[in-house]
Amino acid sequence: MTSRLRLLATFITTGLLGTAMPWAAAAEAFPTRPISIVVPAGAGGAADVLARALAEHMGPSLKTTVTVENKGGAGGIIGTEAVARAAPDGHTLLLSSNTLVITPALYKTSYDIHKDLAPVGLVASAPNLLVAHTELKVSTLQALLAEARRTAGGLFYGSPAIGSAAQLTVELLAQTAGVSFTHVPFKGPQQALSETLAGRVPLTISGVSNALPHIKAGKLAPLAVTGSKRSPLLPEVPTFSEAGVKGVDVTLWFALLAPGGTPPAVLQRLNTALNAALASPEVARALQTQGFEALGGDSAALARTMKDEEVIYAKIVKTAGITVK
Repeated sequence: MTSRLRLLATFITTGLLGTAMPWAAAAEAFPTRPISIVVPAGAGGAADVLARALAEHMGPSLKTTVTVENKGGAGGIIGTEAVARAAPDGHTLLLSSNTLVITPALYKTSYDIHKDLAPVGLVASAPNLLVAHTELKVSTLQALLAEARRTAGGLFYGSPAIGSAAQLTVELLAQTAGVSFTHVPFKGPQQALSETLAGRVPLTISGVSNALPHIKAGKLAPLAVTGSKRSPLLPEVPTFSEAGVKGVDVTLWFALLAPGGTPPAVLQRLNTALNAALASPEVARALQTQGFEALGGDSAALARTMKDEEVIYAKIVKTAGITVK
């Protein structure tokens, strides 16, 4: 063997294998303590419900305790930053919604969602539902758009916050259909829904399961759902595309992430445990009850979704001139 080949062999042995061995060892030893799933929102919301369902079923698969920690505030930035700055060993995870990819268009954060977070996998998705108070006397999307065109300044609508996915959904509708709406931000989805139920704002975007009791009670009129297919909880309600406005296809999704730099082998173990949990009948029933569809898949699918939707939301924010004071 020539000296050059000996050097190459030494490089391969001490370099590539020396790099791979710690990853393999980390995966074999992982986990070494309980795992915490951080939810960057308060208890009781959709993310919290999903995180607790996953924690219950991922724990036995990973042979450790998985707990949920709520760290709300600043539109999800506080909890997300805590995970981005955590040790990259897979013991601290983030369960976030697509607010994660909206935030960069609105705020300057101390973290980069693509560098300081590592995708584990998509968890679930659900359509956003546009509802109107029945006093508005519109029962279809086209009737709503006609009413918006007749109303000076546009109809008022409520959302959980400035820059929320709910606001961006309505702004995308306005941009696509060529109408105007006036935004009224509130402090969370429940308050926005409550104000619409009270008739103080005629429109809002809601999760299907949250609005369903009020629809059945005749207080809210469901007009359209985002996404490419109808919600199984409201099969009679069309998608925006079916209702005549194409392009309003953004849906609510949730994903599991780890700190950036987490070893690939550890990410793979977490991804395997996530997919196993999503395949369990108990988690499937919990998701269906909330109007969610299990997603799963590999980490690459989540990485693509994050990059693609970050561009979409940034364009909506720029076109609508949305700013956070």
